[in-house]
Amino acid sequence: DKAVRLNVRELDIQVNVLELPLSFFTCKTIKKLRLDHISYDHDVWESVHLPCLKTLDIAIYTNPLVNVFKLVSGCPILESLSLEVQCCQYEEDYLFDIPTLKRLKLTFYCSQSFSNTVILNVPNLEYLFIGGNLRSLFVMEDVSSLVEATVSFTNLSIGYLWAELLKGLNGVNSLSAQADGFPYLVNTFCSPLPIFLNMRCLELKGFCESGLISQFLEGSPALKHLCIEKVYELLLQEPGYTSWIEPKSVPQCMLTNLTSIKFLNCKGHKCDIQFLVYALGNAKVLKKVTVIWESLSLEKRMQLSAQLLKLPRASQDCEICFLGETAYIDLRLGNEEWTVETRIVIEESKIPLRAYG
Repeated sequence: DKAVRLNVRELDIQVNVLELPLSFFTCKTIKKLRLDHISYDHDVWESVHLPCLKTLDIAIYTNPLVNVFKLVSGCPILESLSLEVQCCQYEEDYLFDIPTLKRLKLTFYCSQSFSNTVILNVPNLEYLFIGGNLRSLFVMEDVSSLVEATVSFTNLSIGYLWAELLKGLNGVNSLSAQADGFPYLVNTFCSPLPIFLNMRCLELKGFCESGLISQFLEGSPALKHLCIEKVYELLLQEPGYTSWIEPKSVPQCMLTNLTSIKFLNCKGHKCDIQFLVYALGNAKVLKKVTVIWESLSLEKRMQLSAQLLKLPRASQDCEICFLGETAYIDLRLGNEEWTVETRIVIEESKIPLRAYG
């Protein structure tokens, strides 16, 4: 109450407060608010009116979320909303009907067996983050201004929810898709992916099926920048197994638009090398490929780097950089004469060693 009387503009409450003062719900000066460990069970939430609030960050540990939506509806110029839900005890649907919203972050850590529906009617939304456990069906009623989206899940076991979510994001310019948990993702991607006509930038992180890469390439004709991080190879497979699936025809983006590829935390699995071989051999306008090796000996890194260096390339302007935990390898391909210029810099933690050739 004292903070409100002082005309506070930013308020961060992270203690277990049983009840907030009435003046809080009609504060005319607050612009940024964070609530954590707050009780949302009081009728006083009926009279919420925060006319200047633009940024709202809420963590929920109880259910249902009725009062949370009352709080949101009392913010007429809200531009940024972050909602973290730790408990889902009721099968309730959520409707986000916020015409002023530009940024939305939704994180659900619910482990319920049922699936609910989340409806987004946010015509001015520019950035969307959805994370946690994917247990909800997302319906994109109006995301017509959406430019960038990040989806980051610890559980992707329900494949049709993932497919429906991607369908709703098919108009974005930039997409980051992350699987943060242990990769139990064998049957997740049975449904075909949508076509991403506008997507220029794509990041794929933590997926065990590298065949997903080819699906995205085929469905993203305007793609310019591709970043892959930690592609897991499936466990307990027959020797020689690979999850890489070569496209039936060269994707349009490789013929006209794809200029950069970054492969982070690459372990040199068979599927990794097969993808790089395909990309180098088919991407006609590729300008730079960066590979960062992980958990490989220096000898193995040098062997794989040399192997990739010898491969034919569809683009004569391609520059290749190999990075490792203790080594930097920069392999460049000449523009006109297709000559190979190799520069290797090895920096150990105690004894620096540099070799040029």
